[in-house]
Amino acid sequence: MSLKLIFIIIILFVLSLILFFVFLSIIRRISHSKKYRELDTLRKFYREKIMIVIHGGKKSQQILELRSFPSKNKRQAIEDILLLLINETEYKEDARELFKRLGYIAFYEEKLRSRNVVKKAAAIDKLGKMMSKYSVKKLLQILEKEKKNAELISVTIRALSRIGLIEGLIGILAQLPDIVKRSLASRKTIELSFINFGPQAIPALIDYGRNHDDPHIRASILEALSGLPLTQASCSFALENLNNNEAEVRAKSLILLGLSREFSIDIDSDLMLPLLNDDVWYVRLQAAKAFGNLKYGKAIGMLGNLLLDKNWQVRNAASRALAGLKDASLDVFLKILKSEDQYARESVCEEIERTNLAKHLIENLDSHDQKIYEKSKEILSLMHYLNFSTPLLEYLKKEIDSIKEEINIFSYKIKRRPHGKTVTMVSTGV
Repeated sequence: MSLKLIFIIIILFVLSLILFFVFLSIIRRISHSKKYRELDTLRKFYREKIMIVIHGGKKSQQILELRSFPSKNKRQAIEDILLLLINETEYKEDARELFKRLGYIAFYEEKLRSRNVVKKAAAIDKLGKMMSKYSVKKLLQILEKEKKNAELISVTIRALSRIGLIEGLIGILAQLPDIVKRSLASRKTIELSFINFGPQAIPALIDYGRNHDDPHIRASILEALSGLPLTQASCSFALENLNNNEAEVRAKSLILLGLSREFSIDIDSDLMLPLLNDDVWYVRLQAAKAFGNLKYGKAIGMLGNLLLDKNWQVRNAASRALAGLKDASLDVFLKILKSEDQYARESVCEEIERTNLAKHLIENLDSHDQKIYEKSKEILSLMHYLNFSTPLLEYLKKEIDSIKEEINIFSYKIKRRPHGKTVTMVSTGV
């Protein structure tokens, strides 16, 4: 056989393979298209049937009609409809009961015995989506037995949190030290699962946190409590952890306490002040953010010191917090704007513009309080000197008023830069 003939045979073989796979792909696409069309038709049909069952008192005969599964597609269509309904508050309990009575719960619980990890994980996930309170004990058994399989542990934690029974949370907490130690589930998975249990989880989480010293567990509990409606008990727990040896725990405590004003909960904010001088930068960052939310006047001086912090994120957070305090922080801003630290001066100007404090300063030019008027005027003048003149320029576009006239007294020849499009203001009398 010649080399040329062998070459032709190889080419024909390769072309045949290509044509075969193309043909197979087309057949598969046609088959799937047909399946999805059928599923769409069945979903529409069975949604009407299911709604009749729900509104008709779930009579036995109607249930039996739905339980007769002549095809896999019919079973899938009914399951899809119930999964949609279970996420609607009005039909949640009805859908949960129908999953039980139509045999879906038993079907997926049987699959929990499978040795195939993928099939087992899929069954656990389904039971979670069906919010099967009947399956909590079996899911907790998996949590206890499958201590070497991170995939099954993670999906089981998520399923239990979707079901939402407090027994599920207590079961997760019982296994938590081992789960954290072996890294069987991500911190994010654990924290989100705690949040999914809702407000009912708060007492159990606080009690567990107080009885376990592991900093990673405490940090996760504090993170979860921050994602739930804040309570006095949550704040008390956070205050207890402000002096924890672990920086992450201190930071998470500050995040939670920073939300207390939003929930109208009174706390002793003085206990948080020392953390503005914490050795760890991200603790100082969270302290600055927390006081920015709390609008706590006693923190002004210490926040002013953070404007010169070596970490830029801390400086920005302190600037933002002070900007939120408006007139109370004018002295601190003046001190920094008159300093030699160019970066700090520019950071302050940026935050004054970003937080709309500049608009408030301009309105102060019409203030009857002479001190506030003079401080506001001086800050605006210094900002203008540093080329942060946009708020003034925008205000000058308005119609004549007393404030605009005041601006024209101390600044305001408007001149274009030679090499740029930005407009700056050249002071004539400041």
